[in-house]
Amino acid sequence: MLIMSRIQLGLLALALAGLPSSLAVARPTAPPILCETYPDAASCLGRLPSCDLCHTSTDPTTWNAYGRALNTQILGDFEQELAGALKALAATDSDLDGLSNADELERGSNPGDAESAFCEQEVASFQLTTSYSGFDYERALRRVGALYCGRSPSYEQVEGLFEGSPDEATLKQRLHTALDDCLASDYWRDEGLQRIADPLIRPVAPVGQESTIGIVLGDYKYDYRLFAYVLTGDRDARELLTADYHVGEDKKPIEGPISQTTAGQGGTENGTQNLVVSRRAGMITTEWFLLINTMFSDLPRTTAAQAYRGYLGMDMSLQEGIWPVEGEPVDVDGKGVTEAACSQCHSTLDPLSYAFAYYEGIAGNKTGTYNAKRPKQRIDGWADNQTFLFGEPVADLVAWAKQASESEAFRRNLAEIFFRHAIGREPSLLDEPGLVAAFQAMPEDGYSANRLLHRLVDLPAFGGLL
Repeated sequence: MLIMSRIQLGLLALALAGLPSSLAVARPTAPPILCETYPDAASCLGRLPSCDLCHTSTDPTTWNAYGRALNTQILGDFEQELAGALKALAATDSDLDGLSNADELERGSNPGDAESAFCEQEVASFQLTTSYSGFDYERALRRVGALYCGRSPSYEQVEGLFEGSPDEATLKQRLHTALDDCLASDYWRDEGLQRIADPLIRPVAPVGQESTIGIVLGDYKYDYRLFAYVLTGDRDARELLTADYHVGEDKKPIEGPISQTTAGQGGTENGTQNLVVSRRAGMITTEWFLLINTMFSDLPRTTAAQAYRGYLGMDMSLQEGIWPVEGEPVDVDGKGVTEAACSQCHSTLDPLSYAFAYYEGIAGNKTGTYNAKRPKQRIDGWADNQTFLFGEPVADLVAWAKQASESEAFRRNLAEIFFRHAIGREPSLLDEPGLVAAFQAMPEDGYSANRLLHRLVDLPAFGGLL
């Protein structure tokens, strides 16, 4: 095995020796440059392309067919020449799958992987038009009932859908009326939405409100109630990240901090939310979110990564959403993140994390509170390091959350969460146009989750066409 390792390393060294030195490492600056060059590329709509668009590995650095083709175009400074190289290869078919690189970027397939493309016959057989020919309204009605009312529609409801030989417009109107009824149901607010929220909140019964061993560190019921409140009643979905209130058991907002002496408004004697109003940022500053993610961390990288993944849809562990900041990472806490295998992600993750460092994790009755001195107390040499989101500086976590909530990434992520819940799979390339249209319409729809769901119910996949 040792001999094989030396042979492999030797071959890798020879391969890298034939490349310009500027290309011998993976470049985390590439995704933003690609999106500046192709702003309408499917992988740039509400997200950034991941490293596998060009790479088969980033440590050691290896490339797919598209990455190798780009390498031949770049002879000097990578950042300065990448845009020109992308344009020069627009009409080329790097992976020999019959589609140009530009076509694949537009559609969302990988120009370096022939297995990722869908064929022209599939495109021709599925035309995304305003026609609902083939849309199964009965199937859609049953899906609406099961997903949003928690029960299948009755025989009478199904019969009523088709009463009087309705035309397509009437069928559509009846389907959306049924959806409105379900979205106003107790089931959707108290069960459906809360199960969707599970991955974002990650309840841990032994240390949460429902502890059976008498150890209660935090109350995640506040998180579930806030999530459900914001996403019902045509409220502004951006308040998932900007709400400066909590929601009590009576489903009404609670202003101000919630101490142990006032927690009766919200449920249990352990249900505190002591964070001052001016430092709140919705779901990412609840006592439970900070407790379960930050815990005892000096620099809460896990907390920032969970916020980035859960509410912006980009998973740093999968090298998604890499938007490096010049000069980062600086390794403020001596964790070795400047090493080559780590620095690519941490050039984005650490600047994302700085704003979270001012919020306590597990800290007794100070859990989940803001402490302006916390980073300096815990990290030698801390100098109020600048927080960045999407490559832009932000003043604090409240500003971080506001910028995140107004981003296309936030809208796309919410649409994809609802899509996966409804259809039971990830969106495909053929789902992409309708999904993009749905989340791009959120500003004109007042950021209402209800209106977003109405648009998703109109997608071909909901009616069984995909």
